[in-house]
Amino acid sequence: MSITSKVRQSVILTASGQVQKLIAGSAANIGKANIMNVFAQSSAADAEIKIYNEVGSGATASALIFHGKFGTAANHVHEFKIPASGIYASDGIYADVTNVDFLYIIGTF
Repeated sequence: MSITSKVRQSVILTASGQVQKLIAGSAANIGKANIMNVFAQSSAADAEIKIYNEVGSGATASALIFHGKFGTAANHVHEFKIPASGIYASDGIYADVTNVDFLYIIGTF
């Protein structure tokens, strides 16, 4: 996948789950992707986001491709900007969140 692919926003997640995109108005799991930005709002202090290169909720440690922590209180908005072409996910994107109101990903997929 080239960085010249279309840059898109994922469907907004409000809990841990498979990250999805919209195709003709229907949500579908993201397969291959370059993650360029991760945007989230905390629901309490010490918000945490873990992103795995996998489909399903296994949250396998060896599949962890991103781990971010932020926020000292609720309603803190944070954007993680990933340099260059971003983080590559070849199998899918599962997000495990703690103390996060919502999360979305910007990338090529």
